[in-house]
This record gives sequence, C-alpha cells and structure tokens, in this order.
Amino acid sequence: MSIVLKNNAESTLATAINATDTGLVVAAGDGAKFATLTGDEYFYLTLTSTGGTTEIVKVTARVGDTMTIARAQQGTSGQSFAVGSRVEQRVTAGSFEVISGGTYS
Repeated sequence: MSIVLKNNAESTLATAINATDTGLVVAAGDGAKFATLTGDEYFYLTLTSTGGTTEIVKVTARVGDTMTIARAQQGTSGQSFAVGSRVEQRVTAGSFEVISGGTYS
C-alpha cells in the first residue's frame, strides 16, 4: 500500500456522518481537490467539528466527492460530524511514519 500526499486539499462535509460510517461526501465539486487513488493507494484526512473535535481517517477510495474511509486512525476515535465540518488532507504523524519507517506518538 502506498500513501499519496497532496497540498492544500480541504473542504467541508456535505452530509453528516456518525461514528461508524465508512463513507463521507465533501462539498459539491471539492472532491477534485483531493488525491486521486489507484490500486492500493490511500491518504489520511483530518475531520474537525465546529466544536473542535477531531478524528483522523484513512481514505481508500475516492469517486468524485465521495470517499470510502477507515475510521479512528492514529490513536483517534470514531466521532460524529455535522454538515459543514472541516475535511482536510493533512500530513499527519502517521504519514511520516509510513514514509520514514519510524514511529509516531
């Protein structure tokens, strides 16, 4: 599996998600801001609620504005997020771990 990075990819949730949903939809047309995935590629997203709650998720597929996600990555826990919550493709400590072969905390 290969991690894919992209600069300045951000949007907001177009639909609310609960703590166990395995997909999310970003604002119309914003999906193209995020990395294009093929094969076993993936990237990490940081979700942030208007109240400041965060969760890191792993995106394993993206079709347009819809993404398939694995929840609760890198020590975060599954949370519910309302429409308008921030969605950002950030470089995380886990991203560096994959790239460098080191560990994160």
